[in-house]
Amino acid sequence: MSVPNHQLSCLDCSSKQEPSVNDLYCAKCGGLFFVEYLEASDGTQPRLPISDHSSANSLGEGDTPLVFLEKTGEELGLGSLWAKLEFMAPTGSFKDRGSAILTTMGRDLGVTEFVEDSSGNAGASLAAYAAAAGLKSHVFAPASAARGKLDQIKIFGANLHQIEGPRQAATDAAEEFVKKHGLVYMSHNLSPYFSEGMKAASYEIVDVLEDGIDHVVLPVGNGSLLIGMVRGYQELLEAEIIGKIPKFHGVQAHAVRPLVAALNAEEWTHDDVLPTNASGIAVSKPPRLAEMVDAIRITNGTAVTVSEESLFEWQARLAVSEGIFAEMTSAGAFAGLEKLIDSGVIKRDSNVCVPITGSGLKEPLEK
Repeated sequence: MSVPNHQLSCLDCSSKQEPSVNDLYCAKCGGLFFVEYLEASDGTQPRLPISDHSSANSLGEGDTPLVFLEKTGEELGLGSLWAKLEFMAPTGSFKDRGSAILTTMGRDLGVTEFVEDSSGNAGASLAAYAAAAGLKSHVFAPASAARGKLDQIKIFGANLHQIEGPRQAATDAAEEFVKKHGLVYMSHNLSPYFSEGMKAASYEIVDVLEDGIDHVVLPVGNGSLLIGMVRGYQELLEAEIIGKIPKFHGVQAHAVRPLVAALNAEEWTHDDVLPTNASGIAVSKPPRLAEMVDAIRITNGTAVTVSEESLFEWQARLAVSEGIFAEMTSAGAFAGLEKLIDSGVIKRDSNVCVPITGSGLKEPLEK
């Protein structure tokens, strides 16, 4: 590996350490890390923890289409509505951006076998990128995850561990497996490298629309896309490529709403979780919750919850009116957008971008 262009810095106590995919928690205070670069950004491309971008473990992720949703935008009274089609990624979800960076770091730092836990999309993505990098992977996922996502994990050669119970049970089982077998836990939720891959989405939007977006509305579970995209916009602002950062609005299912509760000082805990069809954001204890809250507040954004009924309504509406088959999680972002417009948080005539994070092709229409 070449000379590192970054170090890891603790979010809580600012302690520094060398690049690592094995060390997820600060030895001094137990906090999580973020990637701190040793040089300023020039705004021409995202800063990444790999010095040579051409050496990345890539399957062609990124540069996803940015599509103008004229009919839906007019119906909602917006100035413009754009969809960033992240489901056009190699494995059908935005997670490929993070997997490319995380597996590159793992490969370059000598990892040969690792453990991950996921509700489906991240597991499928990391399984694919592990195969491309020649790494052995163990993916822990809820037994209730969509069949298409579990099948993806298996076809890429990962060792799939299906765990009964809620999403958190898969995380607990993965952590226990890591302790028992002494393996590297390359958790996309805990690793500081995963969200770094998301920054490029902001650069791609700016390449096309420049400063033309007022709001970004996106589904939020563990928050990697939110955190990464805001960081990408911050780099572009610091490099004076843009003059403002759009307001970011997180959308969660009412059944699982830790971010909304944290932002609104609402009493809500892991014990209050209810079933939801938005499986991709059914994360009751996101480890980077404080970072997610900061990302929303930095942009003067908000977070809202949506009903289960609205997930079905918007999945069908997007398919029929725009020809887009979004997974339930992504449909929820449009339900949230509608709610934000109705409440006046997003003014009519605003210019909005919604990342469609995953494909409906992975999920059954009836459960």
